[in-house]
Amino acid sequence: MKIAVFPKTSAMAGKPVMAAFIQSLQGEDYVICENHERPDADVVVMWSWLLGMYGRDAIYNHYKKTNTKFLILEVGALQRNTSWKVAINGINRDADFGNQTVDDSRLKLFDLTLSDWHASGDHIIVCGQNERSIAWDQGNTAQWVNKMIDWIRSQTDRPIWFRPHPRFPVHYKNAQMKNVFVSKPKKLNHIGNIDEVDFAQAMSQAHAVVNYNSNPAIEAVLSGVPVYVDQSSLCWDVAKPIGDDIENPVKPDRSAWRKQISYTEWFVEEIKQGLPWKRLRPRLIDG
Repeated sequence: MKIAVFPKTSAMAGKPVMAAFIQSLQGEDYVICENHERPDADVVVMWSWLLGMYGRDAIYNHYKKTNTKFLILEVGALQRNTSWKVAINGINRDADFGNQTVDDSRLKLFDLTLSDWHASGDHIIVCGQNERSIAWDQGNTAQWVNKMIDWIRSQTDRPIWFRPHPRFPVHYKNAQMKNVFVSKPKKLNHIGNIDEVDFAQAMSQAHAVVNYNSNPAIEAVLSGVPVYVDQSSLCWDVAKPIGDDIENPVKPDRSAWRKQISYTEWFVEEIKQGLPWKRLRPRLIDG
């Protein structure tokens, strides 16, 4: 198997993750090419497709033309900046995480306890995403937010909190909308990572969370907050679709979903040991 690996595509936090993955390939009969294109590569390993950063879009577009398979690494939601998504051809429900067969052995590793579903709540949180992510296909974020508010407001007068992505602020004007507020993410401490924000606090009295297909929906479901998502979200099986009845969210059993989600992310030491690779390699060969 010929593998083109692009550690240069990762941000600083992802460097140890990429290094661990490259180490997991050592000692096997692979042809490994680092940081330059190999036209006959069977697999391309790169950081998540945040277009315009570290040359990711050029690499993606080059290999997409030849239908080469991608193995993507990305920031996780279960233990942010400690666990990392590893998947084939994506980072959401349309990706292959090799989690077709799972058990409950990883639940303790992540301390994946489920909070009870909220019996009641006040406001509805609409979460923005990073427009530069290839997971986002909804165009202008402000326009998408307007659509979400129009849908919600057609069904309820509940307060609506719009939370921009911490790395993609949206200058959204809401003065004309009654009971609509911009809730800017706040860092938990002045030295913390920009992604370590006060989302749990914002959700504590929430009726529901609206999120297209990114990590906040996972955090909400684990915290017992009902979610409305797109079918590309990893929470699709425990959610209602965007546009459905906002006053009557679904609160299903989450036990099977919790096991599935625990096999979408891995710790650096596990990546170094090749645990996700062992699951995904047969999928790359046979898929």
